[in-house]
Amino acid sequence: MFALLLLCFLVGVEIAGCLAILPMHLIVVITMCCITPRWCLLITFDEEGVTYRPLFRKGVRMKYSDYPRIQYAYYMHGNGVVAYKVHFFVLTDRRLSSDESSHINDVAPAQNLIKIRYTRKTYQKLVAALPPTTAFEIELIYKIYIQKEKSRVRLLK
Repeated sequence: MFALLLLCFLVGVEIAGCLAILPMHLIVVITMCCITPRWCLLITFDEEGVTYRPLFRKGVRMKYSDYPRIQYAYYMHGNGVVAYKVHFFVLTDRRLSSDESSHINDVAPAQNLIKIRYTRKTYQKLVAALPPTTAFEIELIYKIYIQKEKSRVRLLK
C-alpha cells in the first residue's frame, strides 16, 4: 500500500485518486487467486487418495498409484543477509530434473505434481494420513535429507 501511495506521489496523482485505484488492485489479486491453482489450491490426503481442488471449483480425486514417485526438492530462500533451504516433499508421476528439484518454487503445481512444503506439523500429518508404504517413503526422505541437514546446521552453530 505504501509503495502504491509513493508511486502515485511520484507520478503526480492525488491521494484520493490513488485510493480509488486500490480496490481495482484488490479485485485483480482476488480474481487471480480464484482462476489459477498456482495461487490457491486445496489438497486433502486420506487413506484412499488425494483430493486436488482449486478454489471455487469441483475437486478431482486421485489415487496414490497416480503418484509413483515421492521426491525431495528444495529452494534457497534468502535476502541480502542470510539464506536457508526450504524443504519440500513432491508427489509426482515423473522424475524431477536437478534444476527442478533445486528450484522447486519455480515449478507450477499440477494434478501430476504436488509440492508439499516441509514443516514439522505437516510432516507428522502426512505420515499419519498416508498409506504405510507412502508414509515410509516420506520418513526416508525426512531422515536422509531434512534431519541430516538440521543436524549439520546445529554442528555449525
